[in-house]
Amino acid sequence: MEEVLKDIRSAELDLDAGLALYPDLVQALAYWRGKCGARFAPRREDIDPTEITELLPRVMLADVLRAQAGSLDFLYRLSGTGICDVHGYNLTSLQPRDLSPPAYGQMVYEHYCAAVESRGPLAHVLALQTNIKQRSYARIILPLSADGESVTMLLMVDSAKQNDLHEFLDVIRVYGKPV
Repeated sequence: MEEVLKDIRSAELDLDAGLALYPDLVQALAYWRGKCGARFAPRREDIDPTEITELLPRVMLADVLRAQAGSLDFLYRLSGTGICDVHGYNLTSLQPRDLSPPAYGQMVYEHYCAAVESRGPLAHVLALQTNIKQRSYARIILPLSADGESVTMLLMVDSAKQNDLHEFLDVIRVYGKPV
């Protein structure tokens, strides 16, 4: 049976109140802030995997690719085993718009572009419903900067907590704003 997308939604979460439902994302944000120092974002080298071992299965790293025309793209450098398990394949060396279903990949791409533009952390709750399954989860996007001026890489952490669609709608109603 071919998987067919029925609905896809996301909402941006407030970094304080909205993340309270996801302690692991609160931990990721606190870790990132601690590594920033006086910079707007830490360098990739500042992130020590041994300091966030419990998050690693749900961590992704993506290089920010800038074209001469100013357009952005992203290339997954690392995809944690937990993320690979959810997707059913390894995302390393793929780009967000390679993700399936395509509307999901486009939404993820747009979230990444917003994080690069804002130069700050963004958190979302996302929900997908297909004819086969439904899934809702939260994710935080944390910019990294090699040069201290531009976002050169993104660090993403997916929440351990997976919600059903009703919980997703409750989270949006209380903590989020639809994107």
